[in-house]
Amino acid sequence: MHTINAAKESRVLDDFIVSTDDPTIAEVSQSHGAKVPFLRPPELATDQISVWPAVVHGLEEWERRNQASVTAAVLLQPTSPLRIGSDIDACVVHFQDTCADVCATAVVAEHSPYFDMVEANPKASSFVSPMSPVMKQSSRRQDKPVVYWVNGAVFVVQREVLPGLENHFTRDRFAITEMPMTRSIEIDTEEDLLLAGCLLRVRAGR
Repeated sequence: MHTINAAKESRVLDDFIVSTDDPTIAEVSQSHGAKVPFLRPPELATDQISVWPAVVHGLEEWERRNQASVTAAVLLQPTSPLRIGSDIDACVVHFQDTCADVCATAVVAEHSPYFDMVEANPKASSFVSPMSPVMKQSSRRQDKPVVYWVNGAVFVVQREVLPGLENHFTRDRFAITEMPMTRSIEIDTEEDLLLAGCLLRVRAGR
């Protein structure tokens, strides 16, 4: 529902559909005003497959049914319920301005591989090593490069890039547009769901 509402709020999307293999999700989506013109094939709805083949399938079906072609596709994952229409629009505009292959929403990361992130030491299993040698040069966060967390809320991708795309980080022309942390919750755990629910209630004034 929240992702559908954000898509409706957008001023730049020409059209949007919901891709799912679940008839119940399709019915709920339609009740909130989304188009679900087809169900996603089961083989594109497993935990083992990247989201991009499902995007390609949805795009090709849309083009076939509408007898039209598109220049770019926007992916809005339902696990980012706090994103709003202006976040979508900002990402699309930046995508156009930069002529990127991929543009994604991101937020300044709380933790950084240049400041406070470590990894298991393969030579000494009881200990850890800094993620980057830069961590040894200074202990001040202000001296480190700013890093961003790609929050998964919005992806805009050139149509010609989509076929065969498995990993968006492989593209050289990758751009980001910044979102605030308060709208960047990505639901992966029960704790994420509880936090998102709290923030949505605050937004609604409840």
